[in-house]
Amino acid sequence: MLEVLDMPSRHPSILNPDTALLLLVDLQEPFLRRVDERGRVVERCAFLAQSVEIVGLPVIATVQYRERMGGVIDEIARHTASAADPLDKMCFSCAGDAAFLEVLRATGRRQILIGGIETHICVAQTALDLLHHGYQVHVAADAVSSRGIDRHKLGMEKMRDAGVIPCSAEQAIFELLQVSGTAEFKKVLSLVKG
Repeated sequence: MLEVLDMPSRHPSILNPDTALLLLVDLQEPFLRRVDERGRVVERCAFLAQSVEIVGLPVIATVQYRERMGGVIDEIARHTASAADPLDKMCFSCAGDAAFLEVLRATGRRQILIGGIETHICVAQTALDLLHHGYQVHVAADAVSSRGIDRHKLGMEKMRDAGVIPCSAEQAIFELLQVSGTAEFKKVLSLVKG
């Protein structure tokens, strides 16, 4: 393992492993079966879940109306305990749910990295509300989607225009890793090459 020297001050929009968490929004089969590029979204969200576990970030997962729509799909739930026991909500924005806000505040984290469904509805409303509440919000554009590429693009554009930071799943994880040569880097690299 390489010794990491004190790193000089970094740009505040770079994800920091001490201040970030992963939020996985509504990765449920009834929603996923209708979105564009389902395979990409599931693969990228699974990559995020596995990678942040290696880095040591907290994960919050949500579902929309579990009684009717079911839980988080197995491909995601098996990678994180939070996804196996997600927060159930009825509102589109996760930030509209008191239990979600309580769990989020308890983490003390101020940077939120989001993956999930759908870009233009639950992801966008959550991202914009969290931004409004003073959080720095990053959305992994390759780990979100909608029923139609036009809806996905418009959702991403609206969030970006409001101040949400778009990124890719891989970009986010390498920001969190900060350096190469560590045991964590090697584990994540095996997922990247996977």
